[in-house]
Amino acid sequence: MRTLTIVSGAWAVALAACIAYPAAAQPVQPPGRIPTVTRLVKIFYELETGLAANLAAHDAKAIDRTLDRDFELRAGAMPGTPVPRADWMRQALSASAAGSIDQMAVHDFGSVAVVSFRQVPAAAPSASAAQDLFVVDCWKREGDGWKLATRYLSKAAAPASAMPPSTGTIDKRY
Repeated sequence: MRTLTIVSGAWAVALAACIAYPAAAQPVQPPGRIPTVTRLVKIFYELETGLAANLAAHDAKAIDRTLDRDFELRAGAMPGTPVPRADWMRQALSASAAGSIDQMAVHDFGSVAVVSFRQVPAAAPSASAAQDLFVVDCWKREGDGWKLATRYLSKAAAPASAMPPSTGTIDKRY
């Protein structure tokens, strides 16, 4: 039962990221910089926001078509305890929240695409629940489309001591 309690406690964070959809399509950029979005970011931004909209609409059939049959969620707080597809769907369909996605990056490996982004929850019931999340979704190509195979989820903020020293910036075009 203790493990179930831990899993249930993590659901609040996981659900906020899973059902949120964007308020604005542009990533956060320094002042004076005009953001450019790659073709892949556009494609996966639409897939991610479509999934979020279907979750908000409680459209189980549409969500089912989006997920790979072996889909699982892995949360940073409990990486060794995957949340199976059926459990994730049941919990995600019972919640409702909105938010935004920004700072998306897509790495295309042919039949697999790794999509990472920051999930900013909308107004949360408490200050502790209003934390940004870091989401990494692994999408598998299926025919002409994509299926979400695995979602990795963690709090976006990390203590400064855990971060390696910065050696500059990488000029990436998102």
